[in-house]
Amino acid sequence: MIRRFRSMQLLVVPIIVAACSGSTQPDLRKVNPSLVRVADCSGSAKSLDPSLLATLPPRSGNMNPDDRWADLAEQVPGGFAGVLYADNKVLMLTDPSQASAAKKALASQLAGFNVAGAEVRKARWDFAQLVNWYDYLTIKTSVWQTPGMVSGDKDEAINRIHFGVVDSAARDALLHTLAGIDLPCDLIAVEITGAVVANSR
Repeated sequence: MIRRFRSMQLLVVPIIVAACSGSTQPDLRKVNPSLVRVADCSGSAKSLDPSLLATLPPRSGNMNPDDRWADLAEQVPGGFAGVLYADNKVLMLTDPSQASAAKKALASQLAGFNVAGAEVRKARWDFAQLVNWYDYLTIKTSVWQTPGMVSGDKDEAINRIHFGVVDSAARDALLHTLAGIDLPCDLIAVEITGAVVANSR
């Protein structure tokens, strides 16, 4: 199986996530030792400051399903954080206690996904938070000027922003750049992915 990078149409080797229903998000270092957690601290899942959000262009709707999922996260109870089609039909919510209300609101919103029968897993970030932080980082900071950057994604499987880099030098350069940005705890995972192959689809 390959991981889908919707934001860049790139394909890389997947990260396998093992989590039981209602569990908290797994320790990224146990999921994949090559992942570096940024910022590596404990704290709340803080949304992008409204004053910074106001500096970003409106969502175009062209990033599918990301923009759609972000819109749903702002409308649906329970903190919608995406769905995992390939993983036994999983619905990600920041507040699983609202699963019934979330499933009712999402019933007609996710084509081809069995909302009613989906397993619910707890997420840290709702999808609007991931999209807003990703857009801020890629539009308003120098993250993508890092030599050796190869991929970026709002990754619903690990419920984090995921950046891929070509080697350890690029990883260290990216971590240095991210260290200079005021980030909430446990928002980003950085991974050495090596070269990636463009999606031909």
